[in-house]
Amino acid sequence: MLAGSTALVACNAIVGFGDFERVTGATERDDDDAGNRDSNRDATAREDGMTREDAPSAACDPTRPFGPPKALDGPVNSSGLEDAPSLTADELTMVFERTVDLTNRTIVVATRASRTAAFSAPTPVTELQQGLNVAAVVTPTITDDGLAIFYAGEIGDEADIYTASRAVITAPFSNARKLGRVNTNRVEVYPSVMHDGAELWFTSERLGGITRHLFRSVRDNIGAYQDPTLVTELQSSNNEAGVALSADGLTIYFGTDRPGGLGGSDIWIAKRPSLQAAFGTPTPVTELSSTAEDRPAWLSRDGCRMYFTSDRAGTMDIFMAARP
Repeated sequence: MLAGSTALVACNAIVGFGDFERVTGATERDDDDAGNRDSNRDATAREDGMTREDAPSAACDPTRPFGPPKALDGPVNSSGLEDAPSLTADELTMVFERTVDLTNRTIVVATRASRTAAFSAPTPVTELQQGLNVAAVVTPTITDDGLAIFYAGEIGDEADIYTASRAVITAPFSNARKLGRVNTNRVEVYPSVMHDGAELWFTSERLGGITRHLFRSVRDNIGAYQDPTLVTELQSSNNEAGVALSADGLTIYFGTDRPGGLGGSDIWIAKRPSLQAAFGTPTPVTELSSTAEDRPAWLSRDGCRMYFTSDRAGTMDIFMAARP
């Protein structure tokens, strides 16, 4: 088990995952189409990234701080560890990872009938790991429509980013494969796909040592994720892990243990004027952070609700904070 990694959850509440075929980086086709389901919708967006036609209208005041974080009600949180929650756009299906007794790492999914209802008891889905030469699968992220999922698969001290897709939400996932252009022989974990799939973010140790930094891969016009680049403007000499992007991709929340926070890993924010521009100087989000470990995971499309993980209550749980 990799230090600082978590157990993945990647599954859909309605159906199980299909049989997976691993494709190595040497033979992988450069057509990473898992994020392509909404390519046509993305094509209607303005190329400068300033606004997008499919961006939702805010149901809150986006200039206001988030309200007090609350652990999710119901059976989602347990005496074990929960991490890396990711939701569909309607917020009715959530995939996340669960670790029991620090060894039993399980892929689970939970659903609910409405956004204000509690999630159901998570259901383990073991099929995600079948057919893959990995010891564990961790840290999932799912696209808005639930048709593509990205996650990390661990082999010894290495972890790589994998993806699987499906044509409709009622079908099983299939065509699981490793993203060769994204991975190295180091650790790549905590993938986070921008809502429309235009960018894939993740954390990697590829710079050497065990320090983790943020990397970004941009999807080209044929749907392939390009060679990732280090996000230098967000880099520090400390660790960065866990990303939540706004619907337009212009605001990022990320976890980091750099100085200036409250302690441990805190949640920080940075903004950029367009998708092609660099992010400005990051600042801590004190209303979401604590002296414990805090990592952002998913932001609602209207920017009103942040889902993140924290061990402020003694064990790693899933929290949600809402803007008024």
